[in-house]
Amino acid sequence: MFFIFAAFFLSIMNLTSIKILLPEIMIDLSVELNWLTWVVNAYTIPLAALIPIAGRIGDLHGPKRFFLAGIFTLGLGSLICGVSLNLELLFAGRVVQALGAAMLVPNSLSILLAQTSEDQRGRVLGIWASIGASGAVIGPVVSGSLADLLSWRGAFLIIAFFSLIIVIAAGRKMLANGELQKTAKEEKPGFDLLGALVLMSTITILLLGSTLLPDLGWESSWIQISAAAFIILFIAFYRIEKQVKDPLLSPILMRKPQFSLGLIAGFLEHFVASGTLFIMPIYFNVVQGYGAAYTALFLTPAAVTVTLFSPLGGRLSDRFGPGLPIVGGMTLRLISLVMLSLISVDMVYPYIAAGLALNGLGFALTSTPALHSVLSTVSSRENGIASGVHNMVRFTGAAAGTTLGGIILYALIPETFAGLSGPIPGFRETCLLGAAACLPGIAAGAYLAILRFRDSVNLAADSTITSGK
Repeated sequence: MFFIFAAFFLSIMNLTSIKILLPEIMIDLSVELNWLTWVVNAYTIPLAALIPIAGRIGDLHGPKRFFLAGIFTLGLGSLICGVSLNLELLFAGRVVQALGAAMLVPNSLSILLAQTSEDQRGRVLGIWASIGASGAVIGPVVSGSLADLLSWRGAFLIIAFFSLIIVIAAGRKMLANGELQKTAKEEKPGFDLLGALVLMSTITILLLGSTLLPDLGWESSWIQISAAAFIILFIAFYRIEKQVKDPLLSPILMRKPQFSLGLIAGFLEHFVASGTLFIMPIYFNVVQGYGAAYTALFLTPAAVTVTLFSPLGGRLSDRFGPGLPIVGGMTLRLISLVMLSLISVDMVYPYIAAGLALNGLGFALTSTPALHSVLSTVSSRENGIASGVHNMVRFTGAAAGTTLGGIILYALIPETFAGLSGPIPGFRETCLLGAAACLPGIAAGAYLAILRFRDSVNLAADSTITSGK
C-alpha cells in the first residue's frame, strides 16, 4: 500500500503546487500573463477527460500495469517540464503529466480496494483522502521552497525523481510476487472506443468553455457554439451507451440512486470547495495586501482539518452509510459559508480561520462518503471506471464553481476598499452561492440515509421471516 499512497501523494502534489510556480515561470520563459492560466489548464483539462477512460482500460487489462505506466508517465512529463526552454515544451510536458495521472489515480485506487474488505472500504478511502489532502498542503510548500532554493524547475524534477524511485521499487515488488504475469485468457468485455472518444470530447469542450467564459462572456459565439456542441455530444454519448454491447458507462449504473447521488454529492462538494479556494486567496492578497506565503499560511485551517478528519468521514460511512456523513458535512459547509459571507475589510483573522476550519471539516465528512457511495454500486471489475467517473465529475464541479465564482466576484467587487464597512460585495454573494449549493447536497445525503434505513428494515424483516421458518 505504501507505493500506492506515495504515488497518489505525488499526483496531488503536482496538481496543487503549480500555481505557486507561475510567477517564476512567467519571468524565466518570458510568458505573457494571459498564457499562464493555460499552464494549469494543460494539465487539468486532459486529466478530467482521460481519467474515466484510463480507469476503464485498467479494469479490462489489469490495474497494476496501468498504475506503473501511470507513475512512469507522470515522471516523464515532470522531466519534460523541468527541462523546458519554452512555453510549448512546458505545455507538452503538462499534457504528458495529465496522461500519467489519469492512469495512476483510478488504477491505484482499484489496487487498493482489491486488498480491502467491504466493511473496511470507508476507512481506507478516508486514509486515501487524507493522503490527498496532505499532498495538497505540502505540495505548494515544497515547490515554493525548491523554487526559492533552486528554481521552478526543481519542483518538477523532484516529482520526476520520486516517480522513478516508485516505478523501480513497486515494479520489482510486483514482479517478485508474480503480480505482473499474464493470467490465463478469459472472455473480457469489449472496450467502447466510440463512447470513450465522445465522452472525452464532451468533457474537453465543457471545461474549455468554462475556462473561457469569464473572459469571453455569454455573448461570445465561441461560448455559444461550445454550449451547443456540449449538449449534442452529451446526448450522443447517452444514446451510444444505451445501444452498445459493452458500454463505457452503463445507463443502468446511472439509474442506481447510490451511484448517481454519490456523483451529485461529489460534484457539489468540489463546486463549493473551488469557489471558496478561489475567493479567499483574493481576499488575503488583494483586500488585505498579504503576499503569497502569508496567504498560503492563512488558508491552512481548511487543509489541516481535511487532512485530520477525512479518516473519520470514512469510518462514519462504514458504520452509518454515506448518507448521514454527507448531510452533516454539507450542513457544516453551509454554516461556514454563511460565516465567510460576512467577512469585512477589518474582520479579525480568528473568525475567518474558524470559518475555514469548519469548511474543511465539512469537506472531510462529505468527500469520502460520496466516493464510497459510488463504489458501493459496482463490482471489483468496475472500480476503475467508477472512480474515474467520480473524479471527472468532481473536476467538472470545480470548474463550474471557479467559473461562476469568478463571474460574480468580478462583476460586484468594488474598485477600492477604502472606507468600506460590512460584508464585501462580490465575496458575500459568492459565498452565499456556495451555501445555496449545499442544500441539494444535503438533500442527496438525506435520500441516501433513507435508502440505507429502508434496506436495514427490509434485511431485519427477512431475517425475522427466515428465523420463524
